[in-house]
Amino acid sequence: GDEGCVHCPINSRTTSEGATNCVCRNGYYRADADPVDMPCTTIPSAPQAVISSVNETSLMLEWTPPRDS
Repeated sequence: GDEGCVHCPINSRTTSEGATNCVCRNGYYRADADPVDMPCTTIPSAPQAVISSVNETSLMLEWTPPRDS
């Protein structure tokens, strides 16, 4: 067609030149509802700096967010 080529979103690639869509690289994913021009992401890391506090009636857990995926 008359449309020019565009780069694949982050963490995705094409299988051939002139492809109409980009697939996620191994270990990266796109949700079924995500548009094909959205970057692929991977699962987040485990929670960081987990702290637990226990008393007689409760357990409280705190952590910092996972690293970027």
